[in-house]
Amino acid sequence: MTDTGAESDVQTLYVYVTGADGAGKTSLVASLGNEDDFFIDEELAIEYRVYHVDIELDLCVLAPVDGMRFDPLLEIDPRDLLGYIVMVDSTDVPSWELTQKMIGTCRGYALLPIILAANKQDLPNAIQPDRVGTALGTDAMMRVLGSVATQPASAREVFLQLLYAIEREMEELDNLIARIEDLLGGD
Repeated sequence: MTDTGAESDVQTLYVYVTGADGAGKTSLVASLGNEDDFFIDEELAIEYRVYHVDIELDLCVLAPVDGMRFDPLLEIDPRDLLGYIVMVDSTDVPSWELTQKMIGTCRGYALLPIILAANKQDLPNAIQPDRVGTALGTDAMMRVLGSVATQPASAREVFLQLLYAIEREMEELDNLIARIEDLLGGD
């Protein structure tokens, strides 16, 4: 997807950030580190941050500049996608219908964990995260968190909660595989 300048034997895994314009995508990605690690690719119209986990693994958090565009998502192999962060402007109820469509687009591409970040919780007219979740609808692989994307600690918590959700899904898959192996019997 993006050229990180790394060797070809480095695997890159992705977290996709989406949301209506003005919901806080840029703020979240920018708040996850320092300015030197935040990139804007104007040609591809994406903003991203790359974490070099080790010599074999990079983690890329990316967001389209225009939240209505999903072509950057479609360029990621679903096997390399870890999950989604969907930014929701908790002060802009009319944008939530578009947010629901974005969630549907993500779900249609790959059924992965989603963190709904009910952003702008620092504003007096912000709707509480639980009410945002009720209005948008959630499922077992979706969690709603309040956030203030301009605050690094809040952005970090949203990001980490997605990683924890991915870990839980992997543990559930391991348990399912063990139960199926038991059902099929051993040789």
